[in-house]
Amino acid sequence: MRINEMQNDVVKRVISQHAGAGSSADEVARAVVGAFKLLHAELSFIVGLQAASALCAHALHRTRSKINWPTLAAKSLFEPMTVALLKELCLQSPTEIAFAGETLLSALVEHLILLIGEPLTLRMLESAWTVPGADQTSQEIL
Repeated sequence: MRINEMQNDVVKRVISQHAGAGSSADEVARAVVGAFKLLHAELSFIVGLQAASALCAHALHRTRSKINWPTLAAKSLFEPMTVALLKELCLQSPTEIAFAGETLLSALVEHLILLIGEPLTLRMLESAWTVPGADQTSQEIL
């Protein structure tokens, strides 16, 4: 299975692993931001901190425009960006947070596929989120 086919399932799974059905808005928001931070950290090893932060900021911008959130002042550093994101997410319902999180993480994964390709993206997701089967799939693609 290719990453674009399993992308939504992987993103939903990583959020639900940390905030399942019946979770509060705060728990879902923390799950989304936690997954975002893990992927940022993994990406930083490959492209550097500034480039990883820029990619994450762009994914956040795409998410805001897609789900019609107001645009907050741009944050140039990753940590303040995630603090603002967490505060903003906590104002939403758990369902809205999950949708926004899926949209955000999917946007970042799409960026990664375009920039570094499917095999490396799969390995990165496996490493960042411990996605079972991702490494096996990436080997099949090679």
